[in-house]
Amino acid sequence: MGYNFDFSLCFTDERLNDIVGSAYYVAPEVLHRAYSTEADVWSVGVIAYILLCGSRPFWARTESGIFRAVLKADPSFDEPPWPSLSDEAKDFVKRLLNKDPRKRMTAAQALGEFLIYHLRVFVFLLFYSVP
Repeated sequence: MGYNFDFSLCFTDERLNDIVGSAYYVAPEVLHRAYSTEADVWSVGVIAYILLCGSRPFWARTESGIFRAVLKADPSFDEPPWPSLSDEAKDFVKRLLNKDPRKRMTAAQALGEFLIYHLRVFVFLLFYSVP
């Protein structure tokens, strides 16, 4: 599994229209040929989903099947290990994988939530761990 970051280094407000990247990580708007940097946040959501549960959020035997799944299906949060994961983790991934790029979490929001979560964990461990 890999991700093609070649096109994520373009930091412009320009709308792009070429279908690029790996099928499993492609955002819905890329398939509609009208996308910008929000598509990279989708790919981060796919990676986070895989890291948390060990499987892809969208799967099919063919590339065209994967594209159909990305456009039509919603990722499952019902199968193990999702029920045992925190609501915050599930919400984080769901907000990264919002099919509407205007409603999707931005990269800055995602980084902020990630840092705030880890700061809370650090403070908890600092004050409540037994030496």
